[in-house]
Amino acid sequence: MTTQVVLTNLANQESAGALPVKTVSGVVDKGSDPIVVKPANRVFRWNLLFLAAIVVILTFPIWFSLIPVVNVYVLELIICILIFFQLVWLFATICAARTVYKLRKQVKRSKETNNNDVDVEAGKNASDDIDKVKHIVGICLYKEPLEVLFNTADSLAKQDKAVDKLTFVVGMEEGTPDRDQKKAAIMDKYEKVFHRVIVTIHPRGVIGEIPGKCSNFNYATREAMKILRSDLAYNFPYYDHIMTTADCDTVFSKDYTKLLENEYVKLSEEERHQTVWQSPLFYQMGLDKSPFFVRVTGLLRSFFMMGLLIPWNINTMSVFSLSLRLYENGDYTHPGYQMDDIIALIRWTLLTKKVCWIRLLNVATLSGPTSGATYFDELREWARQIRRWTIGAAEVFHYFVVKSDRIPTVAAVSWGLRFFVYYGILLCVAPLFSIIAPPMSLFLHQLFEKPDQEHFLSSDNFIWITMGLLGLQYFWFLMVFVLNAAAESTFPEGNAEKTNVVVQFFNWILTLPTILAYCMVELVSFIEVAFRGKDVCEHKASKKDNLRIKY
Repeated sequence: MTTQVVLTNLANQESAGALPVKTVSGVVDKGSDPIVVKPANRVFRWNLLFLAAIVVILTFPIWFSLIPVVNVYVLELIICILIFFQLVWLFATICAARTVYKLRKQVKRSKETNNNDVDVEAGKNASDDIDKVKHIVGICLYKEPLEVLFNTADSLAKQDKAVDKLTFVVGMEEGTPDRDQKKAAIMDKYEKVFHRVIVTIHPRGVIGEIPGKCSNFNYATREAMKILRSDLAYNFPYYDHIMTTADCDTVFSKDYTKLLENEYVKLSEEERHQTVWQSPLFYQMGLDKSPFFVRVTGLLRSFFMMGLLIPWNINTMSVFSLSLRLYENGDYTHPGYQMDDIIALIRWTLLTKKVCWIRLLNVATLSGPTSGATYFDELREWARQIRRWTIGAAEVFHYFVVKSDRIPTVAAVSWGLRFFVYYGILLCVAPLFSIIAPPMSLFLHQLFEKPDQEHFLSSDNFIWITMGLLGLQYFWFLMVFVLNAAAESTFPEGNAEKTNVVVQFFNWILTLPTILAYCMVELVSFIEVAFRGKDVCEHKASKKDNLRIKY
């Protein structure tokens, strides 16, 4: 076993023999071939269309009530829109329930087989194929406590044959505090645990980059590939490599890489390099000790991942795996965007000119929620995280529209609609619309109503139906709590949360206020990016100092 460490920075790159970072405007060297960074339109971007659509929907009761003749049907149309929202929740609940069932079934199967069997459906040479698979897991570290990264690395150390098959890549920033001491601690703890350890230092001030995980991970993985290919003892060309990107606060199941290998060898050669595997993420490390808004948001994120993001093939999230060939053909990670997970699928589809698919990996993975030292810090970190997700989604929508002419029309329109329904309607419009639209519509309807007008729906029936739909919404909220609780038995050992019934009840009641506040932060963020444009795009990592580690 060989351990390789790379510590490069802007001051010593050339003396160490690394490729220099080019400071010529418009050209950036990422540790591989230079790429051309096109100048971006700073203000007039397609996310303005995204915001315009949100405003049109939110103000529907006002402008529709002012349209002669058809305004008589405003109450009926409001009910139809609200029913559409409920149908989306129904679909998400069914898909999330199926995912939880698959997770529980896989855990039961793993216990019965004791993880010794090659679980494949086809292929006589499955065992040989698995033997040729090696893993590269990349994590970025900036100001997060080293103990949080150790928590993640320890879960990776429990993977099957980690010492023979897993390369651990840590990408630090040039401004990482105490980076030399952290490097020494990583080496001391893991040099005999993994097949290779590669640590890189991402330089500051590279033209065309946004500081954050995207640019750091892009640099780290390009450097890692150069090192592995130049290592004759490694015999790089012989192996199939699977790349996994993770956060420093991730806890993997001990079956993660084993199950990933099994799923990989089931597919044809072509399918392997068009697939991104997504493990359902649960944000439940210490979540029972978090404020209600953090806990509710964490449960909703897990629910939506299982219910919509994966089934609708919208985007990956935080921790996912793909073949190294697809990752390299997709030109690694885009350093000019802040959300590597949201942009990944559509970007790699564009660059490879092949449709990429998200496949469910039937194993639970844990990720840390936002954290703060005080209640106010928790609230600030929670809001900052939502703002970052929203701005990232707006930027990805702009990227998609600009590049959509390279995708078949039907596929482009389908993905664009699904993306908008999730990020625009479900996460931003629906909760606000459900609360504001009914009373506003009823008021305007009565204001403009003529004495001789006939109605399909009376005002009293409208009130009862909207109240019933609100009750139905709380049923879906209840399913969020039930399905997350049902999934706890599949969590990595020792990480299931036990929240008492009283707290669960109050969290359930406060789900609507939480999701309304979430929507308000999203709406403000969409407005901010509309006025500030590209200048608002940055990646400020969430604080992990107070994350409650249990692994």
